[in-house]
Amino acid sequence: MLIPVLLSSVLLTQTPATPATPEPTPTTRTAPVAADTPTRPAELTSNVPLPAATALPVLTFEEALALAEKQSPGIDAARARLQQSRELSNKAWAGYLPSVTASGSYTRYPKELSFSMAGIPDPIVLQNQNQLAGQLTAQQALLVPKLWPAIGNAYLGERVGALTAENTRRETLFAVAQAYLGAASLRESLAVQDQLLEVRRGFERDAENRFEVGDVERLAVLRATLDRKQAEQEVVRSRNAYATAKSALAALLGRPVDFDVAPPEETKVALPSDAKDAATAEKTALDQRPDAAAARLNVDLARGGRRQVAMEYLPNLFATGNFTATNTGGLTGQATNWNVGLSLSWTLFDGGLREANLREASGKIAEANANLRGAEEKIRDEVRKARGELETAEVNLATAEERVKLSWESARLAKQSFDAGATTYLQVTDVNATLASAQLSAVAEALNVQLSRLALARAMGLFDPTGNSLAAK
Repeated sequence: MLIPVLLSSVLLTQTPATPATPEPTPTTRTAPVAADTPTRPAELTSNVPLPAATALPVLTFEEALALAEKQSPGIDAARARLQQSRELSNKAWAGYLPSVTASGSYTRYPKELSFSMAGIPDPIVLQNQNQLAGQLTAQQALLVPKLWPAIGNAYLGERVGALTAENTRRETLFAVAQAYLGAASLRESLAVQDQLLEVRRGFERDAENRFEVGDVERLAVLRATLDRKQAEQEVVRSRNAYATAKSALAALLGRPVDFDVAPPEETKVALPSDAKDAATAEKTALDQRPDAAAARLNVDLARGGRRQVAMEYLPNLFATGNFTATNTGGLTGQATNWNVGLSLSWTLFDGGLREANLREASGKIAEANANLRGAEEKIRDEVRKARGELETAEVNLATAEERVKLSWESARLAKQSFDAGATTYLQVTDVNATLASAQLSAVAEALNVQLSRLALARAMGLFDPTGNSLAAK
């Protein structure tokens, strides 16, 4: 965004000039910019394609977020935990659904036991030498009071799991957005540094030419060489920083580092409409953030846990049924048998275990309430902090842009003074270095504004760029 101003300003001093007859300004690798018609500061926000260091495809901001939604390891793990939590209600209902158990046995005895009775021609076998037996047992809960709150708690647990997964999804997407904007800013800085290096090389050539004709002192050549070496060092630093930022982004996306990034349009990071008023912003955050909703449900979950313990004081009633089969008829001569009945159990005293569990459950309720208050205060603090940081970033950006304008004007005036013979070569170089520093600062501050807007949207629970919520009811 800021490269046009850099090119139009620093090129003002690349060509040797005399006070009487200034020579034309040479061109660079990009489109030439006339020295007498430099780019105005109002063009700072124009979208100019950045010079690509490689032929890698460009990954856009929207594509990065969509890719993170699709294959980010963090979001995949959240989906897996969500799937696990959805089985809580099935587990709870299992206690109220019929249970059927089948068992079988084989027993070999030393010999067969049998006896004879008068009037019965065949002996009655009491025990076969190879005895087989099978049993089928069924049980149905009729009255199990502790399962009533347990089932309700299971549904609450599923909802908490969904909100937790959704919070993880949003946090991951926010991390991807941060990483992308950081990499995009570093790419802009790298492009500026590349252009500045070319300018410094031009300064060095010009200084050597002027020194040969006696127009400048040897000190000007040494200064130009030092500036060129420093510019080369900054290019290497910026290139490595850009590569590191892309690697971090690729790790979040779960893909190779085979892409470049481009700065998103400013409109893509819009300011939430509810952010202007502090009280409204905090209320929106408490209503919209999934972690706040999960903290509220955890209080209900703790209360349900206490009710579940209290229900253990009541009796339990089950219906039971058994069917058995064996290869020995015995005295009745029947190899099969069955029975049905009711089973009532009531724990009258368990050594004080239930009382201890009640006290423990009461402590968990107090803990959940404290965690809820802490979460709400943390959310309010994050909103206040994000609003303050955004205000600071916007002021800093305005100051940085104003500094660019003033530096641009200083460079123009320095060029005129230099052409008139009133300014030294080193003074002009310092002015242009100040301009380059101002433009790099403006790039960083523009990034800070975008990141601050993202942070405020996240703090208010409004950052959901894809809209694919995992907590949908």
